[in-house]
Order: sequence, then C-alpha cells, then structure tokens
Amino acid sequence: MSPSKHTSSFAEISLSALKENLRQVQIQAKNTPILAIVKANAYGHGAVPITQFLSQQKDKIKMFGVAFFEEGLALRSAGIRDPILILTGCMPEQIPDMIAEELTPVVFDVQTLEAINTAAIKQEKPVKIHLKIDTGMGRLGIRPEAVRAFMLKVLSCPSVTLEGILSHFAEADLKDLSFAQKQLSKLQTILEDFADKGLNVPYCHLANSAGISQLKSAQLDCVRPGIMLYGYSPLQEAIPHKLIPIMQVKARIITLKTVPKGTPISYGRTFVTKRKSRIATVAIGYADGYPLSLSNRGMMIAKGKLVPVTGRVCMDMCMLDVSDAPPLTIGDYVTVIGSEGSTSMWAQQVASLAKTHVYEILCGIGSRVKRCYV
Repeated sequence: MSPSKHTSSFAEISLSALKENLRQVQIQAKNTPILAIVKANAYGHGAVPITQFLSQQKDKIKMFGVAFFEEGLALRSAGIRDPILILTGCMPEQIPDMIAEELTPVVFDVQTLEAINTAAIKQEKPVKIHLKIDTGMGRLGIRPEAVRAFMLKVLSCPSVTLEGILSHFAEADLKDLSFAQKQLSKLQTILEDFADKGLNVPYCHLANSAGISQLKSAQLDCVRPGIMLYGYSPLQEAIPHKLIPIMQVKARIITLKTVPKGTPISYGRTFVTKRKSRIATVAIGYADGYPLSLSNRGMMIAKGKLVPVTGRVCMDMCMLDVSDAPPLTIGDYVTVIGSEGSTSMWAQQVASLAKTHVYEILCGIGSRVKRCYV
C-alpha cells in the first residue's frame, strides 16, 4: 500500500521486517511460545493489520496481548479469532461481552473473579483467566502472600479455568538485574507451591522484551515481546542486536522560502536565523505525535541530509532549516523517522533528542499519519 496524493504524512510499515524481528525473538527465546503484545495500537503501528499479519505465523504466535477490553473487541470485530489476553482485566459491565467474544481476562481481585464466574454460568460458557501476581511492580496483581487464598476462590468457581499465571518486571532493562531476579524468585516460589499441590497451569509468563534479551531463566512457558517486534532494543544499555525498525515516517513540504538573517521563526520567536536561510514548512506537528520538546532540537532528513527543526513545533506543522540540503521542491517528502541511505533518524534517536523513551515516540504517532503496509 502506497501513500495517495491526498496524504500529507504517512508511516511506511515493513511486514518483512516484522517477520524478521519475530524470528529474532524466537532465536533469543529458544522457541518458547510467544504472546505477542499489540496493545496501544501495536505501539503505534496499527493493531489490526499487525495482528492480522502475525496471526498468519501460526507456528510462532500462541496468543496476543492488549491492554484494554475495547482493544480486544476491535480485533474481534476485524475478524481475528486467535486467543487474546486482556492485560488490565475488565470492568464489571464488560464481562458479558468479554465472555461472548471469547476474550481472556487477566484477573487480580476476588470481586471480578466472582463476577466472571456468575456471568459464565449464566451464558453456559466456561472462561479461561490468567492470574496476575505483583512481585514488585506495585501496579496490578495480588500480593504473593495472598495467592493461596485467592487460588481457593478460583477453585471454587466451576465456570472459571486458570490458564495462566503472570507477573511483570519493574526493571529488567537495566545492567543490574538483582531486583528482576528477586521478582523471578518470588514467582518461581509460587509456581513450585502450585506444583506441590498438583495444580497444572499451562502458561506461566514474566519475560517482556527486556527479560527475553537478558534474563533467560525468566522465559518460563511463554514470553511477551513488545518493543522487540517493532524493531527496537528494550535495554537502556545498548547491545548489538539484529532487530529492524519496521516503521518509517515521512511528511511533505508545504512551502519553501528564503529569508534574510535575523528572521524569527514560529511561535514565541524562539529561533532567529543567523544567516540568510532556506526554511521548509513540513506537514507534521505535535497533533501528529511529533513532540513539542523537539522545538529547536529535533532533526529530520531531507534528501539524505540531516536538517534541524527551527523554532517551536506547531500543532500541524514544523519548520526546518534546509539551507545545507540538496535542492527541494514543494511536495517533496522529508523523513521524520527512518533512514535515507547512510543517514538515519530512527525513533530511538528522536526519543533521545526529545529526552523521552522510544515507546512514547512510537505510541504517540497520530491518526492523521496514514499507515501504509509493504
């Protein structure tokens, strides 16, 4: 799919790169079953097309993970019938539709567990759940000391089957893995207790992308790659990897003008030209996910040349100093995220300039940026 003449900006997403990243996950996870994370619109890449493509990799993907019920419902509405795990559980009023659509909730409180069981009995439809344990994230999950009592509740619910147990790393992306090891140890203790009592749980999962990369003992029965699938290392301390960023973002030049030295650019006059300059106005702004923090700091690529963002990033546009770039014309595309030849400005680099995380850059790319899949 190519951008149309009506497109001011677009994101080109490589499905072949996605497939290669999935292969790299398999290599690192030693073919452990994969729960592919497609929450937050597949990290900005388009949840439905990405999930549809990954769904074709039947021998590789066992299930998909989304954050919220409505994300799972959107995948079902698109005809995706693979197992889908709702990582934040569900609200009481969502339970009947969740059961009807065969979505699998993560559960971490007794009230929700009992409500699911009651609704499942009413619909005469057994429900699989995954139990979340808080081993140190302090966000979702029951405390380890409450697991035994909770399991008695699960066993008393005839229409509920415990398909999985999970927890979430707080800092598996650091060089110091001591806290991550403590989290793993807490989960393993619980799993050993289950085994002693003869409780068989098909999926026990903890390893996110960072855990897959550097804590092999945490891979257990299933792994949850997210950022790795989209081509970026999850580690704060970069190590060589063979992942390929799957998305490039490009935006069109709306106008070009040559201005004299001393010309203020954009709101607040935060940039004033220091020489006669060629300024390009580009059709992307903070409403499209290009951060305001990149005002006078960001860089884009124009015909293979890195060019600076000048002045404040606007809602719909931003300005570039293209004085040192090859000749450009109105309608040309510049690369906002991606590469041209040997020159690159990937989302990790954009995030570094914006003093944020690559996750925020990818997830923030707005709906006006047309996704095109190649």
